Amino acid sequence: MYPRTITLLSVAAAMLAGCSQSGADRAKAELIAADKAFSAQSAKEGPRAAFIEVAASDVKVLSQRSLTGLAAIEADYKDLEPGATLTWEPSYADVSSSGDLGYTWGRYTYVIPRKPKLLGMRVKQGTYVTVWRRESGAWKVVLDGGNPDDWRP
Repeated sequence: MYPRTITLLSVAAAMLAGCSQSGADRAKAELIAADKAFSAQSAKEGPRAAFIEVAASDVKVLSQRSLTGLAAIEADYKDLEPGATLTWEPSYADVSSSGDLGYTWGRYTYVIPRKPKLLGMRVKQGTYVTVWRRESGAWKVVLDGGNPDDWRP
């Protein structure tokens, strides 16, 4: 076989292998990317701005108290400590067979500056789960909740 033919066949095989990724795998990858972008936006602009941008209008957040809707989140999150950061890293995602509903879960870190600054930072960590719904092609958060590592019943 000619070297040129081998090269063309190799390129074609590589392209076909890339096309074999299932729709579910693509949707999971998109969802992981959306969750990572959500965390990056939270780190850059703050949790309040990030949630308002990414949340569906009927969003529910489960924390010390349940919040429903963007207005409730906006009001509650304005009381976050100035300079506090909330970031997370998804560990897993799954998507419904229809591709319009999915979830991510992973670990979060919430860093709260102390006053006076000499006391350093308080760091809270835990696990989270976020349920997402595809709306007009974009993934939106419909349910979010977390469980701190130091939680005790």
